[in-house]
Amino acid sequence: MSDHPDWLVDEPHHDVDHGVIKSGKEAQVNLVERVADGARDGADDRSCLIARKRYLPRHVTQKGQLEALGVQRASAFRHDVQYREGRQFRKSRDRRAIERMSTYGKRLLQDRWTETEHEVMLELWRRGVSVPYPIGYADDVLDLEYVGSWEMAAPQLSAARLSRHELDDAYDQLIVGLRGIVAAGIAHGDLSAYNLLWWEGRLWFIDFPQSIDIAANMQGLDYLHRDVLNICGWFEHRGLTVDAEETFADLLSFM
Repeated sequence: MSDHPDWLVDEPHHDVDHGVIKSGKEAQVNLVERVADGARDGADDRSCLIARKRYLPRHVTQKGQLEALGVQRASAFRHDVQYREGRQFRKSRDRRAIERMSTYGKRLLQDRWTETEHEVMLELWRRGVSVPYPIGYADDVLDLEYVGSWEMAAPQLSAARLSRHELDDAYDQLIVGLRGIVAAGIAHGDLSAYNLLWWEGRLWFIDFPQSIDIAANMQGLDYLHRDVLNICGWFEHRGLTVDAEETFADLLSFM
């Protein structure tokens, strides 16, 4: 597989922000059009759509901070200690800042979430797992392949209207994707129908900042088991006959 997909505009470019398409408990996503600079003089008319994910600040310390960052609210997510187990900071200064939860330490943690999501999604993309291609990141911003059209973004699986045939197909794709994720030694950590997308017959896995290194985190298998119970329960409630424990056992064979 190539280092990046053919559709990506990676030559000199400028970005045009088309506004918010999603706002969740951890991040806000904007639709951005990336246009090759050559389009201005007709030399190159290439462009592509990307999803720009900006993590919401955990702590707002002054008036106007949210507006200056271009987001609408602060993060509602707080309890990340268990997810961080196994993620190491090399510098002793950084480790002390994390332990004290100083302003610098809190910033380090926020930046680490962005870096983790980018690295995990890139590894999964290279393995052929159905995830949006992670284009790049800086500070608290992660640029991703956009899934959808100009008219609408791909809906979360929870909001998609699937026929029985599509539901069966989505579940089959779910198992294939989970096998690929587990084979990479990763548990999603927060898997539900809210962080899966459905677009034109394809299931996409998204939102990996809380992903778990199964081997490094003592609760790694517990998080994987919880993921399986959550998502299998969603399919069961929609009429599919699935066995969560059997699925979990199947995934363990791919580790």
